[in-house]
Amino acid sequence: MLTGLPIHHHVRRPRPANRGLRLTWSNDVLAASIAIGGLALLPMLGSVAALAFLAAGMGLIVTGPDSTLRALRREWLVVAMAVWCLASFAWSDYPSVTIRYGLQLLLTVLIAIVICQRIPPRILIKIVLATHLVAGLASLASGRAREVGGFLGIYGSKNALSAAMGLLFLVALTVLLDRRMPRIWRLLGAVGSALGLMLLVMGQSTGALAAVIAAILALGPILLLQRLTPPARLVLTVLTLVLMASAAVMLSTMVDTLALMFLDATGKDVTLTGRTDLWRIAFDEISERPFFGAGFQAVWVHGNPLAEELWEMFGIKSRGGFHFHNTLISNAVEIGLIGAAIQGTIFFIALWYSLNWTVRSHSGPSLFMALFMVRQFTSMGVEVVYFFQFDMLTLLTIAALYYGRSYRLSQGG
Repeated sequence: MLTGLPIHHHVRRPRPANRGLRLTWSNDVLAASIAIGGLALLPMLGSVAALAFLAAGMGLIVTGPDSTLRALRREWLVVAMAVWCLASFAWSDYPSVTIRYGLQLLLTVLIAIVICQRIPPRILIKIVLATHLVAGLASLASGRAREVGGFLGIYGSKNALSAAMGLLFLVALTVLLDRRMPRIWRLLGAVGSALGLMLLVMGQSTGALAAVIAAILALGPILLLQRLTPPARLVLTVLTLVLMASAAVMLSTMVDTLALMFLDATGKDVTLTGRTDLWRIAFDEISERPFFGAGFQAVWVHGNPLAEELWEMFGIKSRGGFHFHNTLISNAVEIGLIGAAIQGTIFFIALWYSLNWTVRSHSGPSLFMALFMVRQFTSMGVEVVYFFQFDMLTLLTIAALYYGRSYRLSQGG
């Protein structure tokens, strides 16, 4: 007889779930993985990857129309930005081009918002890490490099490779540092950070490398602020701003010497590879159409006299992949000061929300978003970092805004 024996001795307890590489699969996670994978592998798969992004993203939209509408209402400014870009076809120099890319940007924005609404940030960064690991390994296996130096991998330029591999390095590093991540994911983080850093260096893009270094330098202050009380954070922030202003004043007296040192170290010419000439031309264009611009992506078009002249001037034989090397300036030329102001507002709110999120929450996903936004902020003075159709950086900028706002709302902010 079993009488008298403790009943719980005969009950088999369920085994704990094996966390391993699992992404807690669901239809939402699967669709988001396909969409994000499409963006990550777009340089290699082309239109097939774009179609995968659209199909998976639209699947998310139509399977949850009510929640989609709520998310879009919450991020109305992002939607309004995309609508403005599309509406610029009305005054665009090349309306058919603007309509095409404007519609693609609008779809990209809608899908990005819905992805953020349907999956948590911890799942998102796992997907970003996994898809960029594939892109990094494919690049390494391709062996493609420029004749004059700089690795290309699956990308069309060394700058594109460096931007993607810098992103891989940052997301892998934050996964590696996140103690809440399963061991296997932290191992992938170690592999990804090593691979990303190696390919970033091989890309030989000075600007991309400098932006990643700036993001890593921001890691120290962020970790320090996480350990302080709110009043201490405020005092430290004020002191930091005062020191930065003082340093800026001191360095301004040495600008010529520092510029020559930088140019000598990087091999750039005195106009930063002609960027000051580009900016002068851009300001002339802005002064002619200050509020509305030439139309979304209606400048670098074959047959446009301005674009043809600049491609000839700078020896761009491919007649593509060129811009004004400054986010605010370049976007103001295309969509005017109104559109550029809307985009800038979105970007800087996302930057603020992501920094506030990581300082208060101490989470791995928030740290990645903060470091990513710092990298983007560092790059925007010499590159164009937002907003493009079918673009991973666009999705992640929206993610920084969405998740950062969600955390703020959850704290009653």
